[in-house]
Amino acid sequence: MEQAFDTVIRIASERAEVVVEQTKKGGIIARKNISPEALGACFMTSRYDDEIHHTGILPEGCIAMAMTAKHHFYYIRYPELHADMTYFGTEYPHFPIPRLVFGFKYMPKEGKVAESRVCVVQDERLSGDTKLYTFPFSNVNSVGNICMGNNALPVYKDPARLSGLPGYILRIPNNNDRYSTASNRLHWDYRELLEQMKGKPASCYYTDVLLEDGRTLQNFMSWR
Repeated sequence: MEQAFDTVIRIASERAEVVVEQTKKGGIIARKNISPEALGACFMTSRYDDEIHHTGILPEGCIAMAMTAKHHFYYIRYPELHADMTYFGTEYPHFPIPRLVFGFKYMPKEGKVAESRVCVVQDERLSGDTKLYTFPFSNVNSVGNICMGNNALPVYKDPARLSGLPGYILRIPNNNDRYSTASNRLHWDYRELLEQMKGKPASCYYTDVLLEDGRTLQNFMSWR
């Protein structure tokens, strides 16, 4: 019968060196130097994990989700191509908008949204390669962070209710904060954009207004 042996791992932290030894009662029978990276890879490939992580009921329209120890990230496709918007007291009901995807950094223990983002996508069946466009309205910076100003977001103890948050954000009154005439092809100011686009189909954004920003939906969803 083959004699069993023990494996001993010695780590020399000052030299970033790992020595692996196999021993029997008679002494060491094999010794090998390996890198810390190789040791880590060995542990990871031999790890057996059958723990199931449940997402719970996802928000309606959720196209992707990611989890970290502290945050859950939900990416939600806004289902409508219109919204009720307000700009300095002027109401624009049922105003056309391009296809939007929102991202929410959610704190499950607190039931609160720590950060919100939005992007404009090609109006198509979505994939990681779906291209993005510059957001044509106000209150959003170049990477999609939404500036809420003094507006507090609702508390959502049930994350499935996050599906209502995009509509809530779109109804917040608009101003000129973070708006740029360079965000549309025709260099319209915000009032001119709203007046020119009201009553038109949302498809006109893609033919007349939007500028590609060089990113893809996968880039947007890699946000942590």
